[in-house]
Amino acid sequence: MTFDDDFVQLTMQGGTKRYSCKDLGYTWPPPDEITWGGFLFEQIRRSQITDEQREGMSHVMRGAEYNVKEMEKNAA
Repeated sequence: MTFDDDFVQLTMQGGTKRYSCKDLGYTWPPPDEITWGGFLFEQIRRSQITDEQREGMSHVMRGAEYNVKEMEKNAA
């Protein structure tokens, strides 16, 4: 189950971007690797809260953090 506030956080040299999973078309848990802005990102950590646990929480968000793995080969 994907909650409205489940998010992915993309970390790169220029800073950090955070998007909801739903805005990017991902369900929870998001994939191990994602492509965004011409870069391949790999997941380095994510929240371990289950759907059942999260359902009863009103002040908690689940997130997954990604770092740049490589630039897409077609993105130049």
